[in-house]
Amino acid sequence: MTRSPAPRFCIAGGDGAIGAALRARLQARGIETIWSSRRADTREAFHLDLRNPDFGTRLCAGDVVVLAAAMTSLAACREDPFAARQANVDAPLALARQARDAGAFLVFPSTNQVFDGAILDPAPDAPTTPRSIYGKLKAEAEARLVELGSGVAILRLGKAIGPHLGLFGAWRGDLSAGRPIKAFSDLIMAPIAMVKIACALERIGAARAAGFWHLSGGEEIDYASAARHVAARLGADAGLVIPALAAEAGIPDEERPPHVRLAPGDIARIVGFSGADARSELDIGLGFAAWNGDDAGI
Repeated sequence: MTRSPAPRFCIAGGDGAIGAALRARLQARGIETIWSSRRADTREAFHLDLRNPDFGTRLCAGDVVVLAAAMTSLAACREDPFAARQANVDAPLALARQARDAGAFLVFPSTNQVFDGAILDPAPDAPTTPRSIYGKLKAEAEARLVELGSGVAILRLGKAIGPHLGLFGAWRGDLSAGRPIKAFSDLIMAPIAMVKIACALERIGAARAAGFWHLSGGEEIDYASAARHVAARLGADAGLVIPALAAEAGIPDEERPPHVRLAPGDIARIVGFSGADARSELDIGLGFAAWNGDDAGI
């Protein structure tokens, strides 16, 4: 059986954390990729201003468009809800309409924050119940994107783990240098390795698998425990990890849900995998262990 040629991917926000990981994967696999940057001086990419988003004539019917440009910091969204709305609702919708009109397929990375965390493992078809500003904006964007038609996939994610992401990069640097770090014992995550996120985005887009999909770690872990695991992997003294309280650091209750894990639903049928236990995801995401998910790919 002859495989159909891989679609061209267009990544809005190709120099952000998720966008860069996806771009690296696609380019390593020889898949044609165009991408945008918020930097006007980037020669490899086209400039995209989320305050006035425009793909221009760059899209074609065979494209898969991944809307990875976003404001993902919960604190930043809380502090500047107007800018957060522009980045997380207005811009994605404007770009999505252009993608739809060009006949392209749209993939929208979203978040577990569209749920309030009152229950463990909400299903992909569960009604959204956001509490944080970030979660409310992402839930609104999801609902309005679905209204555009059937060519939309929404991938809700747990906590992305990558070696160069701000918090984890800082942990590694400090712990490796023997410096103490503070990590919250009252804030949890369901970690998922960035390499898996990039793979899932590619496979959902290539399959044009519309609908809601969930990808989070298969286990929840608090940040202090995660930090101690990283210390152990680095051979650092576990005593360098000082537990702290997110509540005392000013993180509001609505940004500290009691549960963050997502039910995987049927995602393994499309992408070939789902989330593993928390420490395995940390190991893979931070480069302490390899991931052979592509070996069993579809």
